[in-house]
Amino acid sequence: MIGISFMIWSYRYFVPTEHLMVISFFSLFLLSIPFFLISFFYKNTIYTLPIIFGLVFSLGIHNMNLDTFDLALIGFLNIGLIIIGMIVHVIKFRPQFKLKTLGASMIIVSISFILPEFAKPFVPVGMMLSLLGVLYLIIYLYYANTIVGNQLHYLMRIFMLTGLMLTFQLILMWYDGFLAWEGTDFLLDFMSMFNLGTGSVPGWGNINDLTIHVVLFSASVIYYLYKYPTKLFPWLYLAFSAFWIYVSNARGSMVTVSVLGLGAVVYAVFKRNKRQLINLIITAIIGGIVILVFLPTVQQIWDSFFNTIDFDNPDSMLSGRLTLWFYHEDSAWLSFLKHPVVGTGWYNQIWILGEAENRITIYHSTFFQVLATGGVVGIGALIYQFVCIGRIFIKNIRFKAVSAFLLTYVLSQLHGLLDNTQYMIHFSVITYITFAVFDNLGSEDDFVPKELQVSKTPHDPNIKTV
Repeated sequence: MIGISFMIWSYRYFVPTEHLMVISFFSLFLLSIPFFLISFFYKNTIYTLPIIFGLVFSLGIHNMNLDTFDLALIGFLNIGLIIIGMIVHVIKFRPQFKLKTLGASMIIVSISFILPEFAKPFVPVGMMLSLLGVLYLIIYLYYANTIVGNQLHYLMRIFMLTGLMLTFQLILMWYDGFLAWEGTDFLLDFMSMFNLGTGSVPGWGNINDLTIHVVLFSASVIYYLYKYPTKLFPWLYLAFSAFWIYVSNARGSMVTVSVLGLGAVVYAVFKRNKRQLINLIITAIIGGIVILVFLPTVQQIWDSFFNTIDFDNPDSMLSGRLTLWFYHEDSAWLSFLKHPVVGTGWYNQIWILGEAENRITIYHSTFFQVLATGGVVGIGALIYQFVCIGRIFIKNIRFKAVSAFLLTYVLSQLHGLLDNTQYMIHFSVITYITFAVFDNLGSEDDFVPKELQVSKTPHDPNIKTV
């Protein structure tokens, strides 16, 4: 399913532009139909996770904007098929629905999304955006009440595969630039190849969105270091993903993946597993060789990162974020002052840093985004939801996969202070489903795959599965 998602995303490189949107949306049926069938035949909805995780990253159409909603009817039919699959599953298997840990907070968030629309003229796109909170509520409650058992191992496997897919999206964007490259110095031009070809925007978001999720999914690295301490793969996976994040020059993710890598090293050192330390040394040696080979590129990455630090011109250093937050007449702060109680809603003015871009303003900060679009009510709902999310982590922190995800989740949310994370559709779908998995953990220390389980002896009920 994740491979199919990657295939659909890659259409951008060989399908004519005038046909790309239609063919991509029709191809989504390769995901939505299996989702419907699994929902119909299987009581445990965990098996639909690879489909949902792949689906949200499957559109590589880089010119989607407010004018393309009318052309996306086929895409909405796929969403409709997924919703029908959920409804059929509920009717057939009749799960007992409970609000679980996040349910109440998500109802409040949904209300905070809708309230601003009552003070504005009705606009279909605005109403659709205001229902995002309801969509997140449905997704969370559905999975929190239909996933059966401790599925952490399965979740981490999907994390690893999805993160690998996103890394290959980065590689394919670079490779497309390489095909258009006409320079003479491969190493010095290595980074600039992202800006050649069809561009460095993955389509479903921007390159910062992509790298944020690569870091988020890297929770699987810490988990696999614990689960399979003798394996070299987790170290190579982290180093491989980090290399492409550095080359992409996504500054926020460069910082967070560095912190994650340091955390993995500290974990291995304190774990004192001899084989794991050997694997760390092997990875460090390979990394050192790569640095030597790509030394001009490494120097360029270093210079590019630190040359952007300019405290004399902080707005430029932050790529216009201070304008978004404070300086513009439609800045987040001034929008909040105009609508302090419920905010402006998500359907606001056209992108204030470039009106030629036909998209709504996103304030590149979770805090300022909620402040502007949700006002005091929105900020209150956000704080309450973070409290509930904290309860999930506290309740399940004994599970290694949960503690690993806590690290990458916190790093992503810190990044979200400068680049939206919370409530953005891709991040929200992934994290709310993850929290739904966490809400169904049992008392076991971890999930053991079937191939590692010891079968029960039929005549001796006292022997339990390992």
